[in-house]
Amino acid sequence: METTVRKIGNSVGAIFPKDISPEVGKIYTIIKIGETYVLKPKKEDIFKSPEAWAVFRESITQEDKEWDEMDLEGEEL
Repeated sequence: METTVRKIGNSVGAIFPKDISPEVGKIYTIIKIGETYVLKPKKEDIFKSPEAWAVFRESITQEDKEWDEMDLEGEEL
């Protein structure tokens, strides 16, 4: 499939074929990798609310905490 970039006001845009079109009204993040553009649906930031993590923090065992705080030695391969 192909599409052509068109001037839309002071911006540019592309028309997506109906069978692959993104959801109208949904917000997307655009990522550029080399000469490739990727549209990624924008997700809610899971880290924005400390209250959302309260139960998770309580579920961490002492062993998990020890592993997390362990000093690493050597070189990662």
